[in-house]
Amino acid sequence: MSSLNLRSPLSLLLLAAGAIFYLANGFTEMAGSDMWWHIAAGRELIQTRTLWMVDDWSFTAFGEDWLNHEWLSDIIYYAWVSLLGVESLVYWKWLVVVATFLCLQLVLVRQTGDHLAALVCSAVAVSIAAPFIDVRPHLYTLLGFSVLLSLTLGRRARALSLGLLFLVWVNLHGGFFFGLMAAAILVFPWRDFNLPRLRGAVMVGLVCLLAASLNPSGLETFLYPLKYAFDETSPFRQLGEWQPPSVPGGITSPLFFYFMWTPLFGLAYLFPAVRKSAGLPVEGILLTALTLAMALTSRRFIPLFGMSLAIMLAPLLALCFSRLQLQRVGLALGVGALAFAAYRLSPYPLSAGPAFHYLTAEYSYPVDMVNYMEANDIEGNVYALYNWGGYIHWRTDGGLKVFIDGRADTIYDAETYHHYISVLESGPNWIDLVEDTEADFILWPHLRNRGQTKLQELLATGRWQPVYRDSVSWLLARNAVPLPVERKVSPATPWRDLSVAQIAHWSGQQETAVNYAEKVREQIPWHQRACNLLVEAHRKRGDEARAGEVSRECRAQFPSPMLL
Repeated sequence: MSSLNLRSPLSLLLLAAGAIFYLANGFTEMAGSDMWWHIAAGRELIQTRTLWMVDDWSFTAFGEDWLNHEWLSDIIYYAWVSLLGVESLVYWKWLVVVATFLCLQLVLVRQTGDHLAALVCSAVAVSIAAPFIDVRPHLYTLLGFSVLLSLTLGRRARALSLGLLFLVWVNLHGGFFFGLMAAAILVFPWRDFNLPRLRGAVMVGLVCLLAASLNPSGLETFLYPLKYAFDETSPFRQLGEWQPPSVPGGITSPLFFYFMWTPLFGLAYLFPAVRKSAGLPVEGILLTALTLAMALTSRRFIPLFGMSLAIMLAPLLALCFSRLQLQRVGLALGVGALAFAAYRLSPYPLSAGPAFHYLTAEYSYPVDMVNYMEANDIEGNVYALYNWGGYIHWRTDGGLKVFIDGRADTIYDAETYHHYISVLESGPNWIDLVEDTEADFILWPHLRNRGQTKLQELLATGRWQPVYRDSVSWLLARNAVPLPVERKVSPATPWRDLSVAQIAHWSGQQETAVNYAEKVREQIPWHQRACNLLVEAHRKRGDEARAGEVSRECRAQFPSPMLL
């Protein structure tokens, strides 16, 4: 299908199909806990007008230097939120995802001349990557990789263009280090090796290194990815995304376990006829081998494997399509691809409200709790869930200081992390561990991480007093911590109504639970917890018909597997 061009009806159909399909894969539901502290960091960077940050959000690392190597991402986040609102971050996510894989698709078109093969391989790549597509700076590494491929694969690498790419990339995300390794593979003169071309490749590489060194932390920014990737003793390697995909738990990609074997198709290039007809994608084979090794070590690299695999397989697939003479039915295939992509996208809303609610798991954060604490001017040190730390930063801007948060080893040491894990898992003397810290409060979920058991055990000591509970969390304070004599209720919001509904439900007052949950849905029809609470409350009342009706109404707002 090498006769196709970007202006032909078929090529336009396939590009449109690709864009829609990539957008559909941007609806991955993930608890984007890091997103919150990235926005907060952007706010602080703009307020302080300095790129060198110290910690003022925690009571364990307060005043220490913070290696914020993603500072440019943070500024972009905060600027976006300031202009368009926090919920609009889903649009940022979709924009980056579509741009990344459209760029990859165009690279494959240039590589093979076959628009259909390019679409299929890019679609496979985004499908493998989809479970990891979150509102986080790591998306910039996927975009950076696509741009790198566009600047190098099948064309002469230009030092200026690559230098500008790495100048931006190094300040967006630590994945720039992978970009440097990929660039070394892509600029090396594999097909026409001679000394002048080798010198040219070396010069391009040196320019990339020089550009990447232009960051606020200098050499430390280079060392950090290496330390994180190869230090097996680091406790932060226990985080799910850094675990091998073979380890149960954490995010994974089911398709990865099928496609991890497809590099074996690269053996087809051992046959001269295949090499001659399809062309030997040396770069694709080497990148696939590199990223497969990385992915088998840490699941977070699976998206890079999917993109590299596309580079290796596209020429083979194009050869197969050529032998099948699919150009005869090309237009029909293009229409079919567009229809399938539209079908794949059709269940999802393109409005920011419900998309943000589910794609960031907004419903899992203690929104009403923080509202209550702000209403009563409650400040101090709080021992809170790791994933809630960033949200607390964003909402209180240091008014509540946490024990730990998602900034991991860019600011916290191993001892702090081990301490948290012991408390999280209710290890021996976990109460003593909390009490030995400077925490004034403990903020914990109701239904996760032995929440109710922890609550009862702390209250049983007689050294802690209950302060408040909302739909997802409870708050205790040390007895010695001064609290307002007359406490205000939290502001009248759907989140407060949800707290009333949830507590009524747990108390067996199903009518009250239904009334308040319905009030929530009048304002936020897609609210996950309100939907599930209503379904449960109606079932408790014996009204299965209404429970089913609510379930269908909520799924029409967003087809989430988290809905009952």
